[in-house]
Parts: sequence; C-alpha cells; structure tokens
Amino acid sequence: MSQRSQFLIPWLLTALSVAAMCGLGFWQLERMVEKQQRLASIAQKQSNESLSLIDALSQEDPRDISINFVGTPDSTRPLLLDNQIHEQQVGFDVFAPVSTNAGWILVNYGWIAAPDLQRTIPEVNLPKGNKEFEGVITVPGSNPLITETNVNFSQFPALIQQVAFASLSQSLNIKLLPYVVELTSQDSAFVRDYKPVVMPPEKHLGYAVQWFGLAIAAAAIGGFAISKKGRIHE
Repeated sequence: MSQRSQFLIPWLLTALSVAAMCGLGFWQLERMVEKQQRLASIAQKQSNESLSLIDALSQEDPRDISINFVGTPDSTRPLLLDNQIHEQQVGFDVFAPVSTNAGWILVNYGWIAAPDLQRTIPEVNLPKGNKEFEGVITVPGSNPLITETNVNFSQFPALIQQVAFASLSQSLNIKLLPYVVELTSQDSAFVRDYKPVVMPPEKHLGYAVQWFGLAIAAAAIGGFAISKKGRIHE
C-alpha cells in the first residue's frame, strides 16, 4: 500500500463517519419539526366539537378528529393485538369490527393484561347490540419486519401481530375502512391511554444534539490521530 493510500483511507473513513452522524442529526431535526406540526394539528382538531363519523371521514385528513357515533360491534369476533406493553406489563389491545352508517370500522376498546407469560388467550366479553362510541380516528403504523399478520382465525378472540386492513378484511369477509377508532371514554374493563405522539419533539432535539456532538468528536479525534500518524512517518 502506498504512503498516499495510508493517509487517504483514514481520511475517507473519518469523513464518511462524520457525514453519517450529521445525516442522523438532521434526520432527528426533521422528525422534531414533524412532531411539532403534528401536535399543532392535534391541538387544533381537538379544540373543535366532536363530529359524526361520516363528517370526520369526509375531511381531507381525518386523523386525530374526535368523534361520536352509533354502531353495532361484531362482539363474537374480537381481535387481540399481541405484545402491547402498559406500565412494563405485557398484554393485548382489544379490537372489534363495528358496523356503522359509514361502513365497517375497527374500534380499539383498549388494553388488557395477559393472563400469563405463556401467550394464553384471555377471555374477552364485548357488549352486544347498538352502542354509542366516543373516540379519536387514527391510522395505525405498519411494521415491515412483521410478515405474519393473522395467527388463527378458526376461533375467537383471534391473535394478530399488526393491523393490516386488507388482510383483516379478507379474513373477516368484510370491507374495513382504513382507519381505527381509539375509544377515549373510561371503561373499567380496559385501560385507555391513547397517546398520538409517543416521543415529544424535545427528545428528537436532544438526539440531534448528541449526533452532532459525536460528529464533532469523530472529526476532532480522527483528524488528530491521522495528523499524528503523519508526523511520525515524516
């Protein structure tokens, strides 16, 4: 290896490391701005009166809108979203399809604790007949690492790994709207603690500062080490 290559490669590695850390820092700043905009949107939407489901879905972006509506839940086919943590305890979010004047929509009734650590399916009793619901419209995220959506639909409650509307519609043989209603009224049978933004903007700013700090440190340490090595070889 030539002497020029001996110095060029460390400089390139240092530059790539600094660029990557700066990129992560700027990404965190972008996430901070996104969270600030989302929180402002949520505050504006939820300062208004609750809408009907049809009126809310007619909005350009129905997310985070508070709603009141009447629907008939399919209480015989509850769904359990697996691996949901509440206060360091493992449990499930309980969903059920609800028939409304806008179509079928999934409703998240809230969280229940797992009976044990052996993946035992708990018993779920949902109310029958027409019910009035109060909640917020949401769009659940998807996890690309999860390939198995439905575990077993031969019996209910059925365990699911994520809310995938196309797959659930096919398995349940109904056409689901691409939204979920997070219920917000209190119910002794479920824990309802919906947080539309889990990580506040301030945390993203903190992470950005950390990445920029690491980039400065890497540049300083790398430059010093390479310069020192160059002086040794002179």
